[in-house]
Amino acid sequence: MAGLIGIGQSALMAAYAQLQTTGHNIANANTPGYSRQEAILATAGGYYTGGGFLGSGVDLVTVQRRYDQFLTAELGSQSAAAAAAGKRAEMLGRIDRLLADTDNGLGVAYDELGSALADVVNRPFDPSARQAVLTRADALAQRLRGLDGELRQLGRETEQRIAQSAGSANLLLDGIARLNERIAQAGGSHAPNDLLDERDAMLLELNGYLKATSYTQDDGTVTVFAAGGEGLVVGNRAAKLAVEPDPIDPARQRVVLETGSTRLPLGAASLGGGAIAGLLQFRDGDLQAARTRVGQLAAGLAGAYNAQQSAGLDASGEPGQPMFALGVPEVLASSRNGGDAKIGVRVVDGTKVAASDYAIRYEDAAGGPRYTLTRLSDGQSWQHDDPSTPLRVDGLEFVFPNGSGSATGTPVAGDSFVVRSASVLAAGFTAVLGSGARLATGLAMTAELGAANTGDLTVRGFELADPADPDRYAAASLRYIGGNAFELRRGDPPASTGTTIAWNPGEPLAYGGWTIAVQGRPEVGDTIDVVAVADPSTDNRNARAMVALAESGIVGDETFSDAFAALLVDAGTRAESAQATEAVSQRLLGDARAAHASQSGVNLDEEAARLMQYQQMYQAAARVIQAAQSMFDALLGATAR
Repeated sequence: MAGLIGIGQSALMAAYAQLQTTGHNIANANTPGYSRQEAILATAGGYYTGGGFLGSGVDLVTVQRRYDQFLTAELGSQSAAAAAAGKRAEMLGRIDRLLADTDNGLGVAYDELGSALADVVNRPFDPSARQAVLTRADALAQRLRGLDGELRQLGRETEQRIAQSAGSANLLLDGIARLNERIAQAGGSHAPNDLLDERDAMLLELNGYLKATSYTQDDGTVTVFAAGGEGLVVGNRAAKLAVEPDPIDPARQRVVLETGSTRLPLGAASLGGGAIAGLLQFRDGDLQAARTRVGQLAAGLAGAYNAQQSAGLDASGEPGQPMFALGVPEVLASSRNGGDAKIGVRVVDGTKVAASDYAIRYEDAAGGPRYTLTRLSDGQSWQHDDPSTPLRVDGLEFVFPNGSGSATGTPVAGDSFVVRSASVLAAGFTAVLGSGARLATGLAMTAELGAANTGDLTVRGFELADPADPDRYAAASLRYIGGNAFELRRGDPPASTGTTIAWNPGEPLAYGGWTIAVQGRPEVGDTIDVVAVADPSTDNRNARAMVALAESGIVGDETFSDAFAALLVDAGTRAESAQATEAVSQRLLGDARAAHASQSGVNLDEEAARLMQYQQMYQAAARVIQAAQSMFDALLGATAR
């Protein structure tokens, strides 16, 4: 009877274990990261009798979780990809919305400036029309500067998010290391399922910040690696993500993996995925592209309109002063530099400024010192072997030590610098004319035909071609001497200077920084007199040239409208592409979750059915014990008689 009671007891205990496991599953059906558990049973074996082997009942082998390491790894990988795509799409959406303001945006402000200038063309003598130009110029500057400020704020927020994400990842790495220690201490042949689930949940959450893969050791602990193979957790020791100024570019933060005394920088590519990688990709690629394009717009506006101002005279007859001020390029020396060199950079032609920043590296080449300038937007580079002369690239002038200007100190081979040019120019973009009277609407000189001319030559236009020509404000007379040539004469009365100016019929006549568009044919002795304008306040020729800038290539050979449209298209395309990538990533993540859930998830309908099954087993096992007891009682009763 003891054998039958033992069989019933083992069945009772097995049924109880199954009931308890099923109840545990039902209780944790909605617990994140929980894997369904099941009690594993095995026969207790048997013993030999003359009639064969009789069974001894059932043993509870272990309680194991339904787990597939490949499905879990796929879920982690897709989580990292979705997190990176989602974070980048979120931030790009904000840039797209920031630029897409068609009612109060930058394009509207520029059009309003053009309308105000067109009004001045019609009324150059009207102080209110002149003042309206200054008001519109200031509004344009405020909107451009405000747009750059919003992008800067977005950059600061991105830096803060990177630091916060790194801190959260560190907490998870520490938690995984502590769970490794507890799992190793649990030891034995039975796995601590709930601890394993908790660790897997942390690993999955860690993939939301950076892509992490794990390898299970014989003692149940996991070794966690970053996408680039760097160790994140080994046993009960966890690495740490630190955020610090980049030594090459101190204005920017970088992510560093600290493992003991080893410090390894991690970029978006080496992180492989996760929110940190998405934020780094946005900051270093998408946001930088937007900021440099905005800076290029500011440089083009300042360069073109300031140059046009310098070509004319204001209402008082004074040479035109700059209409806009521009931010100043910055040169950041690497903290690793061995020398103390300082490199100077200034904008010499804003209309040629590229939408990029630059990197400079100094080397002692075989032929002497050499600076290598690299444009960061496309990687194009220039080598400069003569530090005593400046290097001019993309409308910028770079001055090196041993040269002149702001460059000082002595470089050491391997020294590097980052030049913030287009990315900082918009921050200082302001309208600087003090009054409408300072608007240079007129030109200093005009061309008049001689009163005694007998030919049919007429003057169709008179424009300043070279603002730097020393003779641009000097009165003169051009006398036609035949043979398609004019004689330059000066003085009162005009006398020959011995200078002959060639002329091709049908083409403009160039003289003293001026271009004179003529039509018809002169006779010998006909003259064109270049004289000062009597009243610059009523002259609108330079104002007309300012209006024409709207159709000129003032932003890297593009019109302002085309360059601004390109900025909108670039931002919109990036945002749309990021959203598409996010949608694909989310779909793949959903598939991975479904596959993982089908393997490890709790199905309440199935658990309810098992609950009834195990309950019946428990009741049947109790009946076995009851039957054994009845048989034992019957045997005792027969013996007593």
